[in-house]
Amino acid sequence: MSDMNDPNSIVPLGGSSCTGRDAATETVTSSSPATAVPAQQGSKEEGNVELRESITLPTINHRVLLSLKESAKVIGTKGSTIQSIREINHVKIGLSEKQLGCSDRVLSCAGRIINVANSLGQIVSILKEGSAGSPSLSLPAEKYAFHFLNPILPPPTREEFKDLSLDEINKIGTLRLMVTNSQLSSIIGKGGSRIKSLKERHGVKIVASRDFLPDSDERILEIQGLPRAVTDVLLKISEILLNELDITFASERRYYPHLRSSSPSNAVTLAASTSGVQIGVSNYLNNEFKATIKIPESYVGAIAGRRGNRIANLRKFTKTKIIVEKKIDKNVTDVDPDNRTFIILGDHFKNVKLAESMLLKNLDVEIEKRKSRLAKK
Repeated sequence: MSDMNDPNSIVPLGGSSCTGRDAATETVTSSSPATAVPAQQGSKEEGNVELRESITLPTINHRVLLSLKESAKVIGTKGSTIQSIREINHVKIGLSEKQLGCSDRVLSCAGRIINVANSLGQIVSILKEGSAGSPSLSLPAEKYAFHFLNPILPPPTREEFKDLSLDEINKIGTLRLMVTNSQLSSIIGKGGSRIKSLKERHGVKIVASRDFLPDSDERILEIQGLPRAVTDVLLKISEILLNELDITFASERRYYPHLRSSSPSNAVTLAASTSGVQIGVSNYLNNEFKATIKIPESYVGAIAGRRGNRIANLRKFTKTKIIVEKKIDKNVTDVDPDNRTFIILGDHFKNVKLAESMLLKNLDVEIEKRKSRLAKK
């Protein structure tokens, strides 16, 4: 393994804002439902409008393990490739910081499930670019010291894909999706029924790593197939994870590139999303997770709701504590008077991420509502 590695943050490779727009913050690295908590309703008509505007499409965050060489290819010259993926698919996408002595990086992609699936399918295609027409079927795969980067599945052969041309076979790629052990159980299904259906329906190969990624509860789910087929499988996997969101999973540690000598407790310190440094989740105490979000002062009232009703509903739904920082005197130095800090505390990482995602979705809804009102004036 890459006997290596250190810090934790997801580095956004572009100018994404921290409003949670275009996608819910990952890093649930799993699933985040996009149903926002409705604001306090006034008249029946206004309430219906509020409710309609607060309903958004489901969002997901997927994490993918990449080698340094693959990461460079995804980033592209001066970040052009990853920026193109971001703009075309309207997702938040970024990579963990490159660590000295580490041969891997983690790509995080968050947004609407169709957009995330398309983005990762595009990445499969990008990683295969330049191999079409070459004798790639006979070339041995590159060997890595960090064995999780080495393929689990054998390369595709003509015998397996008799209906495909050599050019099409050369387009078959592999994606190393990172999933927690609980998520993997959901994907496999009872008696392996779900994973078998995924493979047969979409014409792909899927296999999970036997080992957990270092100091984590995550494993690699390797998906091999044509980019379009990988996209379709990711759509279905996202649906499975979203539909089973209510299952109470134990707090599971996420993997990040780090040195083996680092403290295991540091393994739970994660970037909250690819949207910026203003939000983050960390292991606050041994068994309590914490997220902090900066909300523009002008939106605090709408986010909190009348008499705090909206925040109260969010606390109850996500089973978390949400603390709103008191309004700061603009005359006080060394503070940010234009933003208010919201602190989310919870015993489970998943619950904290859910609250964070929904809070950002509510902010997104309020921003869009104000834009709409200004446009009508």
